[in-house]
Amino acid sequence: MERSAVESKFAKYVISSMITMFLQSFYSIVDGLFISNMVGGVGLSAINVVWPIIAVIVAVGAGVGSGGSVLMSIKQGEGKQDESNVIRGNIISLLAVVGVILMIVFSIGLSPSLQLMGAKGKIYNYGMQYGLIMVLGSCIEVYAAGLTPLLRNDSRAVSSMVIMISGLACNILLDFVFIAICHGGIIGAALASLLSQCLTSLSCIVVLICNKDNPLRKAHFVLSAKKMKKIFITGISPFGISLTPSLLILYNNVACIHYGGDAGIAIYSLVSSTIGSYRLLLIGVADGIQPLVSFTKGANDYKAMKRIRNRGIRVAIGLSILLFLFTLLTEKCYGALFGFSKDITKMSLLPITLEATQLIFTGMVRVSNSFFYAVGKTRYSLFMIYFDPVVMTPVILMLLPRMMGMNGVWISTTISQVILNIVAVVMYVRHNREITIQYERGEAVYERDRDYIEA
Repeated sequence: MERSAVESKFAKYVISSMITMFLQSFYSIVDGLFISNMVGGVGLSAINVVWPIIAVIVAVGAGVGSGGSVLMSIKQGEGKQDESNVIRGNIISLLAVVGVILMIVFSIGLSPSLQLMGAKGKIYNYGMQYGLIMVLGSCIEVYAAGLTPLLRNDSRAVSSMVIMISGLACNILLDFVFIAICHGGIIGAALASLLSQCLTSLSCIVVLICNKDNPLRKAHFVLSAKKMKKIFITGISPFGISLTPSLLILYNNVACIHYGGDAGIAIYSLVSSTIGSYRLLLIGVADGIQPLVSFTKGANDYKAMKRIRNRGIRVAIGLSILLFLFTLLTEKCYGALFGFSKDITKMSLLPITLEATQLIFTGMVRVSNSFFYAVGKTRYSLFMIYFDPVVMTPVILMLLPRMMGMNGVWISTTISQVILNIVAVVMYVRHNREITIQYERGEAVYERDRDYIEA
């Protein structure tokens, strides 16, 4: 990316990222449709229970990939392409190391984790079958999650989108073969997901290694302790962004089991499979602006940084409102679409309406999370990302359901998102004051560079 052209890439990056995340949301929707209709609602509930475990694996990959990608873009903005390539090679090597470690840890801890989350009977058995296959494929999942942001920040946003389309098509085909034709049930669903992610990972590696403009050399893959430290520190925020939705699923699963029983967990699995997937579109907006914001940070172009941020917020808020309205228009179809009984479908209408209100406020939160870690405001991003799952939602879920029953569970996420919107506004006001001073310094640097080039 060139400094003068970075803002013109806004639409390309955001739209391609949104499409990528939209297609990624189809992974869970497609799996859910096949499992709920071919295996039954208990199968979908089992995946919903085991998903927080798998999400940790995915979040680690996303944290390493996104954290390293931010450093890549900053170095590119500074004009230090070789250092950017070293970081790129280190990310690829580091993903392999963490993948092996996660496979070992979660292979041992899968059964105790499911029991701790309250899984019993068929839900436990299905969860073990699905979870064990996915855990053994940790390296594949880590690469699939970590290489996508690497492509995006390496000016390969369209390639990332095409690879995601190929992976989704593969997943649909394999789901049909393994579940519908071979009657593989929950095991077939796991194999389909893993093999499609394997295709995604291999495709990403080929594109990255065959980059003729910035080729990788063997020395770039040698792990550097200094680079790994920076990647992990920067990756704490995107790790949290990726993991937070699954932590919230875990908390809500426990609350639903406690206050709503099997019906409560079934309804929540329906909610998380639909509204949870829509949230990925908002993450797409946030992911799309991240490489542009990081580049402008490295180039000290603070005016462009603010313009990109403001455009991202406007797009996210507009999309949030559209997704809310879309949910209200389609909510009566969800139960039948996923093969739930008429009773569960009828019971799910109010929960879906209440849960859908969170979409109105989620866009601002997602963009704020990505913006602050993209510009190096680690304290802001860490607070925005971790305050909700560590403090706010657990407290809300302890208090509201006791007063309102299951309705307290359904509105808990909306309340937390409203509070985070207020926090984000306060942080933007403070950050604007900071970058006003930084802009004056950055403008001086820009003018000095321009005078040197013209001379």
